[in-house]
Amino acid sequence: MAKSRKKVPMPRKQAKSHDELPRHSDWQNPRVVQILDAAGRCFAREGFSNTTVQQIAKEAGLTKSMIHYYFESKQVLILELQAFVHERYFRRVQSKLDSLAGTDEMRLKEALWEIYDLVKDKQFLRLQLELFAEAGRDPHMHNRMMLAQQRAREFIEEGAESVVNAEGEAKVTIPKSMSFLIASVLLGMRIQEFITGETEAAQQAYELFIAMLTGTMTQGRKKALSQPPPPPAAAG
Repeated sequence: MAKSRKKVPMPRKQAKSHDELPRHSDWQNPRVVQILDAAGRCFAREGFSNTTVQQIAKEAGLTKSMIHYYFESKQVLILELQAFVHERYFRRVQSKLDSLAGTDEMRLKEALWEIYDLVKDKQFLRLQLELFAEAGRDPHMHNRMMLAQQRAREFIEEGAESVVNAEGEAKVTIPKSMSFLIASVLLGMRIQEFITGETEAAQQAYELFIAMLTGTMTQGRKKALSQPPPPPAAAG
């Protein structure tokens, strides 16, 4: 049986401009969360263009004027919703990563399945597709979506590195191409499943992808650990 190694906590990097999308409301306010959740359900079900503020108000059990009190327009609301959904996503996956135990391969597989379980939610996927569609029409939304995707890939890189690295060992760096591959496969696979309805085939494909990915990352770690340490710097 593989020996469990001491987990390395996910590094807390210095904040960057894209670490968190700009927000315009207080997410600690239950009324704001109520409106954002209702808007998310409406946009996922009806589409952004077909959804009215009145429909969002009805979904939330509030008046239209109450929606406008917190969000001046539907456009402002979808921008806020984009940031809200992504932040909720990152926190859920982060919580899972922090709780993982066992060998590096076991932890990596669990982390990847946690991401898959979140992305496979139909409402979440419909909302993501609607956000992508709106990003194709609105340059400002496009820029925000680009930053969100960049942050997602960085999050994958940091999370994978925290899983496969152990204290006192040579660090394995996850290439950007790997995080791009993971993000692309996840979204593409979910769209395929959503369109075709082939849930079992999609799950089997993801299992195959995880096996290939963990094998590649494990080999990369072994290769990194087999390299001799760099010579000490000459005294100057």
